[in-house]
Amino acid sequence: MESKHFSHVHGLLFHQTAQGSEIHCAGCRSPGSGNIYACWKCNYFLHEDCFRASRSLTHPAHPHHPLTLVSYPTYPSTQFFCNSCNLVGSGFCYCCSECDFDVHIHCAHMAAPPHLSHSASVPLPNLTNNQSSPFPSYVPSS
Repeated sequence: MESKHFSHVHGLLFHQTAQGSEIHCAGCRSPGSGNIYACWKCNYFLHEDCFRASRSLTHPAHPHHPLTLVSYPTYPSTQFFCNSCNLVGSGFCYCCSECDFDVHIHCAHMAAPPHLSHSASVPLPNLTNNQSSPFPSYVPSS
């Protein structure tokens, strides 16, 4: 059964990749294997956790505004600077439209790096309930 995702025009099919095979996730731009969602027409792939990522979250390093998941950087350069790991990104991004605060999808779900250590003691919630996740998962609180 096809599942719709906001980042792609076609429906995506759940697929378990064979051991040793690897895809390139369009969401986090990382290689992956295991449970994925795929559009075979376009060779578009998402890790299961990228597929299931919450569209909005509150991050301890940026508690004043919610962050929104976008499928591509909103800057003319088509890249963003991650305010968590200090690296450039081009895939899925959690961003604050009010402050130009941006974080990679995987950085949004891990403990803060040393330069954000004031928030590192805040436990981050889960993205999904999948325990085999490449990064912790998030479930929005009510």
